[in-house]
Amino acid sequence: MTKVAQMSIPPEYESLLAKILAWFDSLIYPTWASRYFHTSRAAQKRNKEKTYIPGARLIWNSFTPEQKENWKLARGYTNWSGYNVFLTDYSYRKKNGLALPGTPYTTHQLHGLKMSNPGGGNDTYCRLHLKDLVGPITIDFYYKKTEWSETFGEPFNLIAEAFFFDGGLNIMDEETWEAPGGNQDWTHVVVNLGEANKKYFHLILQFSLLDYDAEIFLDNFKITDNTGTFYSDSFIKKAGKEWDYQSFYRKQGWAFYPSYTAPYFDIVYLDQ
Repeated sequence: MTKVAQMSIPPEYESLLAKILAWFDSLIYPTWASRYFHTSRAAQKRNKEKTYIPGARLIWNSFTPEQKENWKLARGYTNWSGYNVFLTDYSYRKKNGLALPGTPYTTHQLHGLKMSNPGGGNDTYCRLHLKDLVGPITIDFYYKKTEWSETFGEPFNLIAEAFFFDGGLNIMDEETWEAPGGNQDWTHVVVNLGEANKKYFHLILQFSLLDYDAEIFLDNFKITDNTGTFYSDSFIKKAGKEWDYQSFYRKQGWAFYPSYTAPYFDIVYLDQ
């Protein structure tokens, strides 16, 4: 039979107790409870988040069919319903004291990948590696740019390199796209690369901010080949978690330079 005890913890021991409880949280038994609530802190957190649902439901029920359809269109490359997109946005805005309700956008979703080069004194860039595609290849994304100072080097750009074999030689098809100078609101970009039915064993996409004091926001990122959608990402950041991405390994995954840390890269909430 489970025994339950209650005790008073002096404030100076609370930090130590928190460490002990964190270890027990990873176990099935026992379950620690305080103040007569025999539930885990993770469950308490989930229950608190659920309290936002009644308020969200009232607003959702007041929407017209057209407004609900706009939230569905704002789901990007997720499988969420319009209500799930709205509820996630509502919960974030409620937690952070933002105006309610939010606005659905088709140019971007709730979160996006932020690139930054503070002061323009670094080489900030990221690469996505993919393998075994069949041409033609299409790179499709939306971006927003905030320029803090004019660049004297390269603008924000995307370099796409697709490698194939021909007569025993390793050959590359390449395309480069460059953003115009100044600030840019959300803009749709499509880059076409390669030839039909040509097999590419390695694709490298590089987004670069080289010696350029600017911030870039990316979302609705998709790559297609002749089989359809090969890769897509809406840079989802779930509550209490980070963006789940594949790190570069054997010609696949993301690589970030200098590193995937603030202020260079982060997944941020896109309010507009």
